Amino acid sequence: MLLAAADTPAELLHALRSRRPAGTGPCRVAVFDPTPERVDQAAGLVARGEPWRGGNHLWFTPGPGLAGGVVFLFPGLDARTGPAPDDVRSWFGLPAEPGTASESLGARTQAALRLNRVLDTALRRVRITPDAVAGHSAGEWSALFAAGTFPAVAFEGLARDMGTSPVPDVVFAAVGLPARAAAQLAEAEPRVVLSHDNAPDQSVLCGDEDAVARCLDRIADPAVPRRVLPFRSGFHTPMLTPFLPGFATVFDRVPLERPTVPVWSATTVGPYPDGEAPLRALLERHLLEPVLFRSLVERLHDGGARVFVQVGSGSLPRFVAATLAGRPHAVVSAGSTTRPQLDQLRWAAAALWAEGRAPDLGALGLAPPGGDTVAAAYEAAVATVSASISEVYRNWKGRV
Repeated sequence: MLLAAADTPAELLHALRSRRPAGTGPCRVAVFDPTPERVDQAAGLVARGEPWRGGNHLWFTPGPGLAGGVVFLFPGLDARTGPAPDDVRSWFGLPAEPGTASESLGARTQAALRLNRVLDTALRRVRITPDAVAGHSAGEWSALFAAGTFPAVAFEGLARDMGTSPVPDVVFAAVGLPARAAAQLAEAEPRVVLSHDNAPDQSVLCGDEDAVARCLDRIADPAVPRRVLPFRSGFHTPMLTPFLPGFATVFDRVPLERPTVPVWSATTVGPYPDGEAPLRALLERHLLEPVLFRSLVERLHDGGARVFVQVGSGSLPRFVAATLAGRPHAVVSAGSTTRPQLDQLRWAAAALWAEGRAPDLGALGLAPPGGDTVAAAYEAAVATVSASISEVYRNWKGRV
């Protein structure tokens, strides 16, 4: 990681071209995997003097970063499965958790909730904290844990039970259309409903497999993306109603506590209520009503949120970017579906540092400009080797 800061873009440009990181200042750049070509591209961005947030793993702010609130966004189930956060656990000395190679709904739910929890813990260890939290689908349970509404002692029970309760045998299909257009595809299908309004260019339909297939066939434009997702649950639709008592029993076993930060609901597009009875009622509504993620992001932005951090791996950064296109915001993911989670966490911290925030980069083995780069590099190398040894051992143990 290359991190450089200066008082002006001209000073920062000189530092990049001379390959000498500058010291301090509000003009900042972060470069992931700083190849000569990528550093040259960063220098070009600095020369133009316009903010650049994330493309090609470059982050540049020509002055003080965005002023506004930080929101942690927790993803739910995703069609892609990211790597386990074992390297993050090893780095921070967090206890190991049971893993599974199963692709069942229960296993996917547990894996998502555990990744979200580990990354939330890691972000707080490096002094990245939210002003509010929210979730997408099952990620809303992660948000409730992160805010303390659900106590930590209840995590394993909920993670286990919420993915094993019976669910209807219906499918989800993501379509590259706004919610209204997607819903029109299902007007002739009583067993298909809109389950997710994710972004201006993505919605999700849910229903009987054959009926959903007919809806997708009605999309005339072959360029419109569409795909059936690899999990079935009926979450966020009335089709889950006959199965609701099983989930309500799980919720009833979870004690509720006062949150440390506001938790926003993608069902009501507002904060969770304070009273226990209305809060538990909302937990059930969340399972039966659509996920209004696009409206939630807009409402948070209208309320002053400017920096959005995905605490997990999934598509939420793209949904946020599409929803807030043309409006001031920054979005970064602390988790990845492709690279080691510790590397992605470091990139998220570096990007937030470039945006003017003050994470503890040293806690991740990253030295800010003027820091001890040798010590940081040594710590990072030790953590990488340790994580590799742990992975080899787990694989061996799983075969004996």
